[in-house]
Amino acid sequence: MIRSIMLLGLALGLCNTSSFAQTGHGSINRSGMEVSWEIVGERIHFTLSAPTHGWVGIGFNENAGLKGTYLIMGNVKDGRPIVMEHYVLSPGDYRPISDLGGTSSLGDITGQEFEDKTIVRFSVPVMLDQIYKKQLGRGKSFHLLMAYSSADDFQHHSMMRTSAKITL
Repeated sequence: MIRSIMLLGLALGLCNTSSFAQTGHGSINRSGMEVSWEIVGERIHFTLSAPTHGWVGIGFNENAGLKGTYLIMGNVKDGRPIVMEHYVLSPGDYRPISDLGGTSSLGDITGQEFEDKTIVRFSVPVMLDQIYKKQLGRGKSFHLLMAYSSADDFQHHSMMRTSAKITL
């Protein structure tokens, strides 16, 4: 029924499919990890959830490679959420943006650990003005890296890593 109404609306020119693709919110679930986002004003809010008590992370890159990825990793340690921005210089070599001369633009940080998962929430400005970060605007497409680990240490290897092409 809904599909029929949408098809009728398209045929009559009442609906524009491109507006559905640029809503400024969405979610993706891969290998047990869920990432959701919503653009509110000048910030984009993310929620990361995975079946682990270690870190969770996402990364943004224009291409499918790791080099040049803007990486955001979070954990909940002793009941306190910690979220850090990193930049991938080469596969296996990612560093905190603060070590590269950048400053944090993270806000709205919360996190919880449950018996079966970790959830971390944070926001970043839509328009970032630093060399190691990406412009995360509405309608922009990226390869989204999704990963999580069994350990809280951000240098610990991921136990799951995948990627998907998304449009914010």
